[in-house]
Formats: sequence, structure tokens, C-alpha cells
Amino acid sequence: TRFRNVTGVQTCALPILKKLDKNLFIRVDEGDIIGMGHLIRCIALATNLKKHFNIIFIVSEDFPKKLSRNIIDDGYSIIRVNGILDKDHGFQKAKLEDDADQCCLIIDSYKESVNWAIIDHYGIDESWENKIRPYVDTIIVIDDLANRKHNCDILIDQNFHQRSTTRYKKLIPKKCKQLLGPKYALLRPEFKNERKKVRIRRQLRQILISFGGSDDTNETEKVLKRISILGSRYKFDVVVGKSNPHKSSVKQICEKLPSTTFHYDVKNMARMMRRADLSLGGGGISTWERCCMGLPTIVSILSEDQSKLIKEIAKKKVVINLGRAEKLNGLDYTKAIERMNPKKLENISKKCLRITDGMGVDRVTRKIFQLEYNRKNHCHKSK
Repeated sequence: TRFRNVTGVQTCALPILKKLDKNLFIRVDEGDIIGMGHLIRCIALATNLKKHFNIIFIVSEDFPKKLSRNIIDDGYSIIRVNGILDKDHGFQKAKLEDDADQCCLIIDSYKESVNWAIIDHYGIDESWENKIRPYVDTIIVIDDLANRKHNCDILIDQNFHQRSTTRYKKLIPKKCKQLLGPKYALLRPEFKNERKKVRIRRQLRQILISFGGSDDTNETEKVLKRISILGSRYKFDVVVGKSNPHKSSVKQICEKLPSTTFHYDVKNMARMMRRADLSLGGGGISTWERCCMGLPTIVSILSEDQSKLIKEIAKKKVVINLGRAEKLNGLDYTKAIERMNPKKLENISKKCLRITDGMGVDRVTRKIFQLEYNRKNHCHKSK
């Protein structure tokens, strides 16, 4: 009630406080254009941090009702703010200050506790972080663009970059701890567990088609309309997410195709990836999920923020890059499948497994609390 009266934002019923002295506020959005990758990696990290915090709040512009229920059922509280996205899904600087003010008032409502913040948002920069700095003890930023300044204590960039150690040199405080590279990939626990059962791919029989939660350019249908030319050599698993606006038509096409199974809102994607011999998909966090499962992938670039990453790892021959999705047709995908052979499949699978091992969340958690311990120990000695 207090939030509604003061800021006009909405919050679910406040949970009963535990005896811990820390709260965590995660500022993240998801949507058709942004995708679900930001939220997925934040929840993956939050799952590991739960026992260390009294309450974990997910602060967001909006979530679909079903997704909101799932988040609340998992033990998190949701607070909705006005946000910084305009109607064209761009980031509005004019809204940035208001968003920061809302978050300051929310966090200040819990000033009797130590408060931390995690920010995973391409529209938020140093100016927003400067505003909330007096209200939080620790700021953790998850980023992979290196295109704006941050005021943070820890920066996590799980992506592969040739010059990773110098990318943020002029963009973060000198004392900021950097956790860089796929070894820190924030994957859900299922990937760590399924990793124990992975195999090197040497034969191509089962193909996974999955272009993320929304698949805005409808790559799935492009592929499905052409896979009949491959005959009956392969079996296909087609995975469609909750935010996919084309799910009904995709399902109808799958029902007419032999050896093709439609899957909606999959609960254990790691298992689906482990079963497959080859995948067709986009970039983003799925890149590291597939690498963890040793799954070779034919990739199309679904958004500009994926472009640099996909090009970098394609040079390392970890994926096969077909280029921008909007320029591709179904034949581009089927021809890429036909060019695969056992040796290429094996080489890519081995390289994928060397990239990341599913332990990134555990490494990040250890680093976070090691930093807190060192900081408290330093303060104690100073006194």
C-alpha cells in the first residue's frame, strides 16, 4: 500500500520478513523485442542467492500474468514500475530519471535492512545507478554491450570477447570487480545437472528447432516450411516459448509434418538440448546453454545486440553463423543442415563443451560473497 500511495507503482502482497538483514532488488525487463534472456539469467542467479537474502524483489515494467504467477510461486516478490521503454520499444532518457526515483522510494521503504541491487537492462546506465547508490550497499550490473558507463561494485559479462579485459576499462569504477567470459555464464541449475550426461555428437539424427521465447521474425515457420525436402532422415523437436505470437500456426504445421514434435513452454530445456544432435536457433543466453550441453548449432542473428557475440564465436568455429535472420529463408537453414557431416559435428561439439560448464552461477555467487567478506574485513581492520 505504501508503494501505491507514494510512487503509484504496483506491488504484490509483501512477504513476512525472515531474520536475515539483507534484501535484493533486481531491476530487469522482458518483452517481445528485449527477449526473455535478461530475466532468465537474473532468475538463475537469484535462485543461488535466495538463502542469503530476506526478500528478493523483481522490479520490472511489466510481466505477463502467467509469468508473474510463476515468479511469485518461486518465492520472489514483483514490483511494477512505470519503466523506461516507449511504445516503439526504445529506451527513453526522459523516463530514466523517473524510473530511478521510483526505485529509490521502493528501496528506501526497506531502509532498516541492508539493500543490494542487481541491474540487467540495456537502457540503464551510470546516471540511474548514481541515483540509487545512497540507498544500496552493493550494486551488481549484468551487461554485455560495453557501450555506456556504470557505477557498480561488480560487473558480470558472460559473453566471449577478444578484448574482454579492456572493454570496460573507462566505463566502470577502478575498484569494480569484473567477472568476464562464459565461465561465468548464468545458467539455470538444470544445465549443471544435465551436463553430467552429455555426449560428443558424431551422428545427425535428432534436430532441435528453438528460436527463443518470442521468435519475432518467425524463423521457426521459415524452417518448417522447407524441412520436407530433407526427407525422412531426421527427427525434429520444435520448441516454442510463451511469448511467441506465432505458436498456433507453428503447432498446426508441426502436426502435418512427419517425425516432427511440437513442444510449448518446455520446463527442462537442458534435457531437450542433451537429446539433440544439432540445433537451429538464435543467439543470446541460449548460446551458452547449448555450449554447456555440447550441442552444435546453426545460428541466425535475431537482434543487433547478438551480432558481435555470434560473429566472435563463429570465428572460433563454435557455431555456424548464417547471418541476420531477416535476410534468411527456409532453404538457407536446410542447406546448412545438409552441409553437416560427422566430423564437423564432432569438432563443434567438443569445442562447445570447452566454452562453459554450467557452473557459472556458483562461481559468481562465490565471488559476490568473497567481495562482501573482504570489504567487511577491511572495514573492521580500519576501525
